[in-house]
Amino acid sequence: MFVQLNAIVIDADPTNRSEMSAFLTQHGIHVSQQLPAADTLQTALQRSDAAQLVVLNLDPNPAEALKRVGHLPRQFPGVSFFVLSQVLDANLLMEAMHLGVKEFIPLPIHVEKFAAAIERVAGMNGMGKKAKTIHVIPTMGGCGSTTIACNVAASLAKVGKTALLDLDLVRGGVASYFDLRPRYTIADVMDQTATLDMQLLDNALARHAKSGLAVLSRPELPEDTQRVTQAGFNRLNVMLGRMFDYAVIDSIMSIDPVYAAAIAAADVNVIVMQLNVPSAKNAERFVGALRRMGIESSKMKIVVNRYVKKGWDIDPEEVERALGLKISWMVPNDFKSAIEAINFGEPVVIRSPRAEISTSLTGLAQMLNAKATAVAA
Repeated sequence: MFVQLNAIVIDADPTNRSEMSAFLTQHGIHVSQQLPAADTLQTALQRSDAAQLVVLNLDPNPAEALKRVGHLPRQFPGVSFFVLSQVLDANLLMEAMHLGVKEFIPLPIHVEKFAAAIERVAGMNGMGKKAKTIHVIPTMGGCGSTTIACNVAASLAKVGKTALLDLDLVRGGVASYFDLRPRYTIADVMDQTATLDMQLLDNALARHAKSGLAVLSRPELPEDTQRVTQAGFNRLNVMLGRMFDYAVIDSIMSIDPVYAAAIAAADVNVIVMQLNVPSAKNAERFVGALRRMGIESSKMKIVVNRYVKKGWDIDPEEVERALGLKISWMVPNDFKSAIEAINFGEPVVIRSPRAEISTSLTGLAQMLNAKATAVAA
């Protein structure tokens, strides 16, 4: 079962071919061929592993180019044909639609509309986006964001198919948290020349038997972090989105390209802090960065970890004024239960489900998930 669309890009201009292929790759599509002309397209589409998408630039002679390939859309009804042109002619558009072309894309491309058209094709091929993506970000080391990510993921696994991705590429401890020893890591699914299919991902994902959670761990060797790229992450994120109901990312506080991609792709960015001055200052800096990146406040959630009713360094209301955001959730301090679960290699929501911290973490997962919240209501 393929969970990644295969595409053929046809354009007389090599620069255009390269740019279109890069764009498609960023949206989780495997470009199997780049062709300067459509002369060999029919042969390519007769292969058993033929592409499901053809992106064809009709210029500089759109009417002639359309005529040459006009018989193919009906000959290969399982293939979606996208044609591109700078010529906005009503007769050309009508002819393309009459021949069975799926999308006529005016040049220059409107990125959002083109991406939406790609998703429609993915949906037609049983690959529509499915997962809700929750991106968990610490404001400082040791603030407990990995505990929150792992327990939120374990809680969500009770209501839907869930993947947990360790994007703390050097120091990440997600696999250890579940006492897993994965054979493969995120670095092993970065090959841009390969089609990312169910078998490849199943090999890379480690399974936690008790929770049913699928885990993709950080690279084993620090030098392998160099293999993890923005384009590779985008492709992986799309694939996880098509395979799972929920994808939880345990991350770091960064706006480097890979992490900027994770921030932009997330349905919600969970910023984990403690009620102390260093954590609050970092939260304020990072929230400001997210706003400058165009991330809406509705896609940010502030979570206070290790909350105690008395003895905090900074008042919660002061944090809210500084951030311009309400604190969405407070997880109570229960170091004993949390560390016992970590040492045992099991989420606290499974090991000690009746503990106050477990009840809180389960509630946090429900708050982050609209469907679970609806069920709980």
